[in-house]
Amino acid sequence: MRVWFDVLTPKQVLFFGPIIRSLSDSGAEVLATSRRYREVGPLAERSGLKLEYVGDRGRRGEEDQLLAATRRQAEMIPLVRDFRPQAAVSIASAVCARIAFGLKVKHVAVNDSPHSEVAGRLSIPLSHHLLCPWVIPYAAWKRFGIGKDQVTTYHALDPAAWLKRAPLPGPVPKLRTGRKTITVRVQESDAPYLASADAKWVDTVLTSLLGAFPDANLVALCRYDFQVEEIRRKFGSRWIVPGEVVSGHDLLSSTDLFVGMGGTMNAEAALMGVPTISAFQGALYTDRYLGSVGLLSKALTPAALLSEAKRLLNSTSRKRYASKAKRTLDAMDDPVPKIAGFIRKTANQA
Repeated sequence: MRVWFDVLTPKQVLFFGPIIRSLSDSGAEVLATSRRYREVGPLAERSGLKLEYVGDRGRRGEEDQLLAATRRQAEMIPLVRDFRPQAAVSIASAVCARIAFGLKVKHVAVNDSPHSEVAGRLSIPLSHHLLCPWVIPYAAWKRFGIGKDQVTTYHALDPAAWLKRAPLPGPVPKLRTGRKTITVRVQESDAPYLASADAKWVDTVLTSLLGAFPDANLVALCRYDFQVEEIRRKFGSRWIVPGEVVSGHDLLSSTDLFVGMGGTMNAEAALMGVPTISAFQGALYTDRYLGSVGLLSKALTPAALLSEAKRLLNSTSRKRYASKAKRTLDAMDDPVPKIAGFIRKTANQA
């Protein structure tokens, strides 16, 4: 049995890693490809996940990224053709879905981000099947042209795939002892789904937190080198901005408040029992669920952000919060066996 995975982001390394190991342990031959991306390589090395790098994401700008994707697809075709996969798997890789369709290979999408419309439109219509967390209704996927009988849910949020396993080792930024630590995950500034969002929101969040908590350890986790450079230039040493890829799990374990501008680390932090504020400029089904069980707050203005931050940092119920997070995570299934089993079944039916 041969299965091809296209692994594009750090979340996908953490998520697909256990699934790939499960398939490999059962005798499957796996081709795992990626593209050059700042956080993927170091995480893959730490996890022992062997990736074959083909192409890159391209520089900032729609035309350059289109050209990069087109070049990557052309370079990938002979590699995949020679591997002869019986199933292809990605979260929302247009290159993976298109090549699989062209080579008559069933593409399995595993996706928790219906808000990412461009990636969804370029991959889901070409997919044989879609697997997603149970908190996302079929109505969120219908607009992509996939049938209800082509969607299967699993009773977990994606971070459960790695939170139910030993964390990856890695460095953690040096923090001053005896002080509160606030960690911010900077938004995916180049994502099409944030094209109409407030481009100054990152600066607003960082400036507001610095003004309200000048004595705290303030850590900004960036996605791209240009974000590292921009935030260091604007804020100097007032924010800790790691240039290396840190251990997210270990940093969150030392964090008193997490402010996330995306979805994955929001869920990861909340399920770890870290008081979490979502500053994502949009609506996420995962955020909505975590808010409904009392593990996440939403803030889209400086006033709301600071109000929630002060409330959570001054709360005396941290142990109850952590206990609630543990119960919530424990109640979730381990998604790895179900997803690996579905991929195995799909490949065997090829």
